[in-house]
Amino acid sequence: MKNKKPVIGITCSTKDIGGLETAYLHYSYTTSVMRAGGVPVILPMADKEIAREWAALCDGILLSGGEDMDPQQIGAEPHPNLGKVIPERDKTEMDLIEFAKEQDMPVFAICRGIQVLNGALGGTLYQDIYDEREKVIKHYQDGARDAATHSISIEEGSVLAEIIGSNETSVNSFHHGAVQEVAPGMKVTAKAPDGIIEAIESEDFNKNWILAVQWHPEDMTEVSEEMYRLFTYFVKAAEERAGKKETVSSS
Repeated sequence: MKNKKPVIGITCSTKDIGGLETAYLHYSYTTSVMRAGGVPVILPMADKEIAREWAALCDGILLSGGEDMDPQQIGAEPHPNLGKVIPERDKTEMDLIEFAKEQDMPVFAICRGIQVLNGALGGTLYQDIYDEREKVIKHYQDGARDAATHSISIEEGSVLAEIIGSNETSVNSFHHGAVQEVAPGMKVTAKAPDGIIEAIESEDFNKNWILAVQWHPEDMTEVSEEMYRLFTYFVKAAEERAGKKETVSSS
């Protein structure tokens, strides 16, 4: 029997719509996953036990973008320029990261996602790069979401370089927080011209398929083959894990 398509759990935010608190996610995440061959499932906020059940059902976890991470989750105090935070979302995503690592499940983190991932694994964050760093370029663009507005340099030999097919590219940008000190077990694989970290990945990809980027590739998959490949590689990794899981369960 042909293997089923891999299930990709995508975290989401909340938004008040007409007075109702609503699970909220840009549609480009789901369309990018579907185009790459995955089955997207939106994961709202929940307690740890529900997060564990979700992890058991999914073949890969995609941490989506959104509001700032609550710095108290990683033992820091709020910067004056900290934006909206949703601690319940932070906790859900940190639980999912924990379970995904335990189960060797591929994790792809985007924008806010790279910050939550790095914090959850023991790294630190800039809450506002414009105040905490000097001579930064513009990282929150005014252009269209699918427009690349600044360049990044990519580490030679990294998985990201393999996926992109180059040691440099240009990306879109919508953030004021960023990775500061990279978490243990992760390594920096891309930076902006001002030194801001733009991507990190697992030091041991054979054990943990973990890739995180600071930009929004889901908004560029229609115009950039490079950004589309980020999703095809991720979904392929989830598919391979699903195949292994199916083999174990049938043996």
